Amino acid sequence: MSRIQEINSAIEKLKAFRADPDYGDRQYAIDENIIFLEAIKSLPRYAKWLITRAKKIDGKRLLELTDFPVEEWDVSMHKRLIQIERNKHIGLGKPLVDGIFNHIKQQKGPLKLVNLGAGGMEVDRQVIEKLIGDRYNVPIIFIGVDKSPITNKIAYENLKTLGALVKIVQMEQLTKERLDEIAKNNLGITVILCKNDIFKLDKEFPAQTFDVIYHSLFKHHIKMEMQKNLDAIMEKIAKKRLEYDGFRTWPVVIPQSIAAWKYPIFLGGTIFSVLRYETVDEISRLPGKKTFYKKTGHCLREF
Repeated sequence: MSRIQEINSAIEKLKAFRADPDYGDRQYAIDENIIFLEAIKSLPRYAKWLITRAKKIDGKRLLELTDFPVEEWDVSMHKRLIQIERNKHIGLGKPLVDGIFNHIKQQKGPLKLVNLGAGGMEVDRQVIEKLIGDRYNVPIIFIGVDKSPITNKIAYENLKTLGALVKIVQMEQLTKERLDEIAKNNLGITVILCKNDIFKLDKEFPAQTFDVIYHSLFKHHIKMEMQKNLDAIMEKIAKKRLEYDGFRTWPVVIPQSIAAWKYPIFLGGTIFSVLRYETVDEISRLPGKKTFYKKTGHCLREF
C-alpha cells in the first residue's frame, strides 16, 4: 500500500466511525484526525496545518488513531515505535530504561516489576538486555499489563529476541496466587504478559505487592479523572513508581515530522501526542521528582 493509499484507507475508516452512533462523543477527535490526514498528503498542506490549525486544537478532546479499535493501526504504530525506541541516537526511552535498571541494581532480593499499558514492551526488553549483559543473577519478574491482544502478540515477538535466558508466560488474567506460584519457582528472568484491567489491580493484589511499577507514553491516552485514579492505584500496590511521558513543546515537532513522514499512522500518533501532553508548567506543579528531556520532549517522574 502506498503512503497516499494508507492515508485514504484511514480516512475511510474514520468516516465509518463518524457515522456510528456509538462514537457520537468522539466526533471532534474523528474530525480532527480526518483533517490532519488530508493535510499530510503533501508537505505544503501539512505546513499550513501546523501554522494555522495545530495550536488551536483542544488536546483534551483529541484521540489518536490507536485509540480506535483498528488492528492494523495498532500494529503499524507499535512496530514503528519499537524501531524508534531502539534507535540509540534518538534515545527516546533511555531515561526510563536507565531509571528502572539503576533501581534494580540497588536492590538485593528477588523483584517484581509491572509495566502498565505495556504495548510492545521495548522498554522492558532493553532493561533485560542490560541485565543479561551485566550478568545479573537475582530472580526477577517483569509483568506487562495490556488489555490489547494485538499488543500482547507484538510484545511476545519482541521479547522472544532475548533468547532462552528469558522465560515468557502468557495468560489472560494474572492473580496473586498465580504470581506467587511463578515467583516461587523463578530462578532467573521471567516475563508475564497478561490482560488484567489496570484499574482493578488494587482489588486483585495486596498493598506493596510490586517493587516497581511504571508506564511509558501511556498516561496521556486516558482522561484526567482516570489518571488520578491510576496514580492512587500505583501508589497503593507498589513501592516505587516511574512515569515517562511527553510534555507539550513545539520545537520537537519538526524532527518528529521528518522521522515519521513516511509512516502516516505513526506520524498522526506522534503529532497528536504532542497536542495532548501537559505543558512544562503544568507538570512542574505535580508531585514527584521530575527530569525534563528537551531533546525528545519527554519527562521522567519518580516517586
